[in-house]
Amino acid sequence: MTGTACVCWLLGCLLACAPLVNAQDPLPSPDLNGETVVVYNPDFSQSRELAEYYAEKRGIPQDHLISLACPINDSMTRQEYDNLLRKPLFEALVRRGLWRLGQQEIKDPTTGKTMPAMTVAESAVRVVVLMRGIPFQIQRDAQNPKNTQEDEASVDSELCLLGLPRQPIAGALRNPYYGQDMRFQMFQGTPGLLLVGRLDAPDSDTVKRMIDDAISAEQNGLRGRAVIDLAQKTGAYQEGEDWLTRSAILFRQKGIPVYVDKAEAVLPDHWPLPDTAFYFGWYTTNASGAIASPSFRFQTGAIACHLHSFSGAALRSPDRHWVGPLLRQGAAAALGNVFEPYLSLTVHFDILNQRLLEGYTLAEASWNATPVLSWMNVVCGDPLYRPYAKGPGSSMGEGRDRDYALYQGTALRHPGEDSRELKRTLTSLAETRSKPHMLELTGLLSASEGKNAEAIDLLEHALSLYVIASDKARAHLYQARLYLLENRPSEAKATLQKMIDDPDQKDLPAAQAARLIHSQIP
Repeated sequence: MTGTACVCWLLGCLLACAPLVNAQDPLPSPDLNGETVVVYNPDFSQSRELAEYYAEKRGIPQDHLISLACPINDSMTRQEYDNLLRKPLFEALVRRGLWRLGQQEIKDPTTGKTMPAMTVAESAVRVVVLMRGIPFQIQRDAQNPKNTQEDEASVDSELCLLGLPRQPIAGALRNPYYGQDMRFQMFQGTPGLLLVGRLDAPDSDTVKRMIDDAISAEQNGLRGRAVIDLAQKTGAYQEGEDWLTRSAILFRQKGIPVYVDKAEAVLPDHWPLPDTAFYFGWYTTNASGAIASPSFRFQTGAIACHLHSFSGAALRSPDRHWVGPLLRQGAAAALGNVFEPYLSLTVHFDILNQRLLEGYTLAEASWNATPVLSWMNVVCGDPLYRPYAKGPGSSMGEGRDRDYALYQGTALRHPGEDSRELKRTLTSLAETRSKPHMLELTGLLSASEGKNAEAIDLLEHALSLYVIASDKARAHLYQARLYLLENRPSEAKATLQKMIDDPDQKDLPAAQAARLIHSQIP
C-alpha cells in the first residue's frame, strides 16, 4: 500500500484527528431500525428476498425497502452510478418523506463563490443497507490521475454523501463523523450524511447467516478471543502496525483474551485459533494461512479485517482477496477496500474496536474510524449489528463461553497496567475449578505482554490438566512459538516432536503446522 504521499496530503489538507477516549459502558441505545432503508436490485437473483428477510428480522418497515434496477456486475461506470443509483435513491427518499429539502448557501469548491442550493434540511433516515446485487465499485473515468486524486470509489462510500452538496469526484472528502465521540443519532452536524453498510457475500446463504449471526451475538453475547496478526512493518507502514498494537492493548484492557502473532508472515496453515471473535491482520493479497485453512471457523458474530489495498475488490468471490473468504469462513462482518485506498485513508482499527466495545453499531464504529468518504472503503455486514449493546461480559453462557465470561469479569475487576494480581486471581480460579482453558487464556495474557517464559509455564500447567487432544496440540504449538521467541530452538523442536509423536495428536490439522515449523528449525 503506497502511503507516503498520502500521509503528507492527509496531515496538511484534510484532517484534525479527534483524540481517542477511554472505553466506557455502552451508551443508551437509540433505535436505528426505523431510520434505516434497504436497497436491492430486482434484476439480481435473490436480492429482493434477502432484503425482505433482513427487514423482517430487524423490524424495518416495508415502505423502507427500495428497488433500484442496476447492473448485476460488481462494478458500474460513474454515469451508471449517477443515473441508476444516486439520483433515483435521492428522489425516492424525498418522495417517501424521509428527507425534507431546504435552500442553503454553499460555497462552490471550484470557483469559491457562494451560491444557493437545495440540500437536505431534515432527515428521517440515517442508515442505508445495500443488499447483495447492488454493485460495489465505481470505475475510474480519469486517465492517469495523480495519487490521491483518483475518481474511482466504492458505491458505499460515495452514497454516504448522498444528501450533502455535490463535490468534485476526484480524491477523497473529509468524513465529518470521523473520530466524533458520540453515537450517530446524536451527531447533528450534517443532516444528509448517511451510514452505508452492505449485506453481500459469495452467496445468498452466507448473507442470511451473517444476518442471523449478528442477531444471535447481540442476544447471547459475543465471546471469544481476538487475534492480532502483526507484519512487523516499519517506515511508511508503521501506522498500520500501531493500529494493531493499540487494538491488542484495548482488547486486553476490556478483558478479551488476545493472541498476538509477532512473526512477519501470516499465521501458518492449520494454526489453531479457536473461538476467534475478532481478527485483524495484514498484509497479503489473497486469503492464506490459518484463517483460510479448511479447519478454521470464526465464532458466531465475529468481526474481521485483513488490511490490504484490494481486500474487498472481489467480495463475492469465496477465494479471492480477503472479504469474501473471511465471510465464507464464518465472519458476520468484514471490512475492506475495493480499490487502492492509501494506508492513512483506510479504517483505523484502534478507533473501530474502541467504538464497538463502547456499544456502537457496526456501521457507526466503521465510519467513525474511517477518515474520508467518496473513497474506496466497504463495510460488509449488518450495519445495525451491536455486538456489545449490553456491554462486554453481560451474560455468562455455558462451557467455554463461560470461561470467557469469567475471564472478562475478572479482568474488568483488575484494571491497570500491572497485571500480576489479575494473573494470580485467574490462576487460582482455574486451579480451584479445574479449568485448564482459563490457564491457557492467562498464558495468552502473559505472551501479549512479552512475558514469554511466564506464558510457557502457564501453558505447561494447562497441558497437565487438558485431556482433549486438540487442546493439548494447541498448547504445544503455542509453547513452541514462544520458545522460538525466547531463542530456545531445541526446546521448541522437542515440544513439536512430542506433539508429532503422540498418536492422539499426530493426525490433527494442527499437526500439519507442527511439522512445518519443526522442519524449519535448524
